[in-house]
Amino acid sequence: MSDFSIILNGKKASLNSPEVTKLISSHAPKDRPFAIEINNKIIPSADFKNVLLKENDIVEIITAIGGG
Repeated sequence: MSDFSIILNGKKASLNSPEVTKLISSHAPKDRPFAIEINNKIIPSADFKNVLLKENDIVEIITAIGGG
């Protein structure tokens, strides 16, 4: 597949694979839990391997921030 664009955390990003797992391996934090939201829908982690991204999808990688 050729490169395509998505919006990742509010910024345009070019990807060469539609696989969410590839996006996670290159953009998700490795040191804390996170969630993936695609077009305003949270994707369960069990479904990561079955979801493919499309041109112009809006993706947010969400992490919890602790505080008190």
